[in-house]
Amino acid sequence: MTARLFVPFLALAFAAGCAVAPPERAPRLTPSDDILPNFVVPDTRARMVFLARQEWALFGQPVVRDNGREASLEFPPGVEATHEVQGPMLSRVLTYWYAVSTQPIVGLQGELRPWSAAFISWLAKSAGLPQDDFPPSVLHWDYIAHALNGDSARFVARDARGYAPQVGDLLCAPRGEAFVAEVRTISDLRRGAYHCDLVVERRADALDAIGGNVGDAVSLTRVALDAEGRAVPTAARPWVVVLEQR
Repeated sequence: MTARLFVPFLALAFAAGCAVAPPERAPRLTPSDDILPNFVVPDTRARMVFLARQEWALFGQPVVRDNGREASLEFPPGVEATHEVQGPMLSRVLTYWYAVSTQPIVGLQGELRPWSAAFISWLAKSAGLPQDDFPPSVLHWDYIAHALNGDSARFVARDARGYAPQVGDLLCAPRGEAFVAEVRTISDLRRGAYHCDLVVERRADALDAIGGNVGDAVSLTRVALDAEGRAVPTAARPWVVVLEQR
């Protein structure tokens, strides 16, 4: 119908009584117990897991292969290896970093600063966790200490030697040969270099955990479990503390 014919048609419609007067009061809708919503609004834990898997997929789904002496990345067949400095990947890394920090991500030698803590913080912030529960930082220690001190209503620090991590928990280990030698148990925890991964799946003998800046990508690590369901530490990842997400 052309614009010229629309106005006369509208006038005839009203003249013929086709117009419907708006109701004086909107109809009252009452929910029914036998009708379920056709969508699911996930909780914070589920949102963090979903976001971690999303970013892992964007990086090509690399999986860490740890032979006990060294670790390497393996990509699915036909998928080219990705790296943090590639254009599309770099844009994601910058998103993680500058969502939680105003510090420059480029170091004095032109290299990217370690961004694994920024990645975990971005997950928590994007999932809707308030700062009182998870203070976003480019240092893992900041949110580990927050949970360790009992300042978080959502996360509590557990000894990795006595707690079986679940989906949504953060599995953490010290980094650096000298620091690892000093931080062997949860009672040894102090400010320093750490790495944390988010547990995204758990099976009887292993769990999957996703972390940032692992092999310069967002990568998945398969962590072996002992008979009690606890994470088995390795030379690359000497797990010391689990942040249980309640």
